[in-house]
Amino acid sequence: MSIFKAMQLDCPVCRKAFDYEAVHSVNADRRPDLREAILDGCFQQVDCPACRARFRLDPSFNYLDVGKGLWIAAEAVTGLADWKQREDGARELFERSYGAGASGMAREIGAGMKARITFGWPALREKVLVAEHGLDDVSVEACKAAAMRVQPELSLSGDADLRLVAVKGDRLVLAWVDPADGEAGDKLAVSRSLHDEIAADEAGDYFDFKRDYEGALFVDLDRMLISQPA
Repeated sequence: MSIFKAMQLDCPVCRKAFDYEAVHSVNADRRPDLREAILDGCFQQVDCPACRARFRLDPSFNYLDVGKGLWIAAEAVTGLADWKQREDGARELFERSYGAGASGMAREIGAGMKARITFGWPALREKVLVAEHGLDDVSVEACKAAAMRVQPELSLSGDADLRLVAVKGDRLVLAWVDPADGEAGDKLAVSRSLHDEIAADEAGDYFDFKRDYEGALFVDLDRMLISQPA
């Protein structure tokens, strides 16, 4: 089931306190409306009852979609700097819940799922979108890297991240997205056939890239860009 917990929020604009039901876990199989809300960008948006200011809670919950084979530890973008430690924690949680430390039935469910960790709403939305269209997320990251190799100017976009934002026919639409507010900037498209070629590549040009993500929960180009202490 999806679990929500009562908490008190302080409006960032007027500072008034009010009660709110914040998400603790999402079961998208039972609540597909919550999956849609994540894709629409409105999940956990809050309207202050005093001043009507709208803001969004940082993600801090687990997302489960057995039908699409996906489990995600969704965290706030502020946790990105410590991604290695948080990835290790998410792996331990998954192992307890659906891996070696879980019951037989839970282990059977876990055997068919990818475990991931994301930081910020745009990264979470991307993983849900990837699963929605039956894509492989490592291959999507490789598509981004390939696009940046062909167009070096794409590598420079301030603090924005290159994200998959839509799938239109045989085109994967990428955009520079602000990790804080989710605003999308310049867009470009790559062919789904490139994704399929990468996904099927077992020894060619993309093999080393895919091997770098083997066993990873944090599957994101940021993994290669943010150094971690030894």
